[in-house]
Order: sequence, then C-alpha cells, then structure tokens
Amino acid sequence: MQTIDTRHDDVITLPAAARILGVGPTTLKRWSDQGRIPHTRTPGGHRRFLRSVILDFRALVDPRAGVGGANSQPSLRLGDPSEWVDRANSLTDPDRMEAALLALRAGSASWGEASDAVLADFVQGLRMRHREGRLSEGAWRTLKRSFVRSLQRAAGRLRPRMGAPVALLASPGGDLGCVLSAMAETVLRECGFTVLDVGHLREAGVLEEVIAEQQPHQIVLLADAHAEPAKLVQRLAGVSRAAARHGTEIWMLGGANWPALDGSRRVPSFSVLAVTAARRAGREDDEPRAFSL
Repeated sequence: MQTIDTRHDDVITLPAAARILGVGPTTLKRWSDQGRIPHTRTPGGHRRFLRSVILDFRALVDPRAGVGGANSQPSLRLGDPSEWVDRANSLTDPDRMEAALLALRAGSASWGEASDAVLADFVQGLRMRHREGRLSEGAWRTLKRSFVRSLQRAAGRLRPRMGAPVALLASPGGDLGCVLSAMAETVLRECGFTVLDVGHLREAGVLEEVIAEQQPHQIVLLADAHAEPAKLVQRLAGVSRAAARHGTEIWMLGGANWPALDGSRRVPSFSVLAVTAARRAGREDDEPRAFSL
C-alpha cells in the first residue's frame, strides 16, 4: 500500500474506482494489492483512491477511452510514451506518474522493456524540450524527481529472495544519472537482485571504498551521452582493480563514451540488462512476473 496525497484531489471508494475502470471490485483489489494502483486506507481498513490517478491509469491503458466510457474493459494496448510529453504537467504528481509507469509495465514483457520505451520517448522528449527552452529548469527538475520517486516506489515492492546477488549502482556523470539509476534498480530488483545505490560519483576513490566494504556481485555504471569523458576517466580510476580483487563484474549502461575498463562489458539497453541480470541471478527459467491486465 502507498500513501497518497488527498489534499488536492477527489478521494473515491473502491466500487466507484472499479466502475470508472470498467472492472469488478475484486479485480481492482488484486491490482492494488499488487501495487499497480496507488491507494490508501481509512482507519476502518477501507481502500480509497484518487479519482485523477484512476482516470490516468485508465487513459494510459487504453488511450482511446479518455475519461469516459467507463463500462468498457481496459485494453492491454498502451499509447506511445511520447504521448506523455503532452501530459507532462499532470505527471509532476508522483501518484499520476506511478500510475502511468505501472500501466506501461502492464503492457511490457519486463521493467527493462518498459524502461527502454519511456527513456527513448518520454524522458528524451522532455530533455529536448528543456534544451530548446520549451520546458523550464524547474519543471524539468520536478518531472525528474517525480519519475525517480515513482520508480523507487515500484522497486521497493520487488523484494529479493534470501541469498540474492548484490548489485552496486553508481552514476559517474551526465544529467540523467538519477533517472537511469532508478530504472536500473527496478529492473535488477525484478530480476531478483538486492540493490545498493551509491548515487552520483563526484570524486575518484569513492566507488573503490564501497566495493571493498560491500563486495557486490555486480557493479552497474550508468551515464548518458552528455557525461564528460575526462570526468568518467578520473572518477573511475582504480575501479577495475577494486572489482578484480573481489571477482566483481562491471556492467556499463547508457550512451556515455565509456573508458576501457578491465573486467567490464557494455550493456546496450535496459531490456538486455533484464535478460543478463536474470541469467546472472539464476532466474532465466523463471516465469515472468505477472503484470498483465
């Protein structure tokens, strides 16, 4: 269960929310228990939903439906994430952003596939608007925070099993490090990893110290194409030696011009990360986690 902000929105009951979505109350209970739709509970234990979140979830699952036609069943077909760019103002609300992301995941094979879609269309579209001056710095930062917070919520519901391998995340450069890290954490948790996020690296030597302390099974480095190559070299100096001492493999993901690091491999997409991580965690034969509607 997630806490939702009820100050600026209509709060509706489970039967009312189910009618809007065109499903039975039992189905909506299951979706909310699975964490797909944010909800809260009254002191008596009854579920409550934000009307705007329910409407957004329905519109994103079936974009043709808009906010009407509540008697129709939600469709598995999802609109192109680039359509979200035109709805960016509403997605500054983390609850609405989370509903959008979970709807996208519902129509994808994995969080890796969903992450690739939203990164290519939504995030990059927003960044282009920001660079062209059509999206203010404040709005850009707010949307990134909303996106990261929503993914962190999704990741928090994916519990690793006992003895799960440990992945260490770090972003040594670029302006999308927090976004890429949040995506990677969700992908890795879905594959069965325990995840430790070091955050944005600003100094050399930090990552080596964490590797020595935590001795992770994997190191995942994340940086976009705007990361400065010289800073990447400086901040990652010594990482290969630290990883080699503990038998840790390094995965590098993002469009950065990565330096050559011994014991590293470049992962071209989050979809590939999902497949690689599942194999590394011994889950390549597992059934995919059910998010279908």
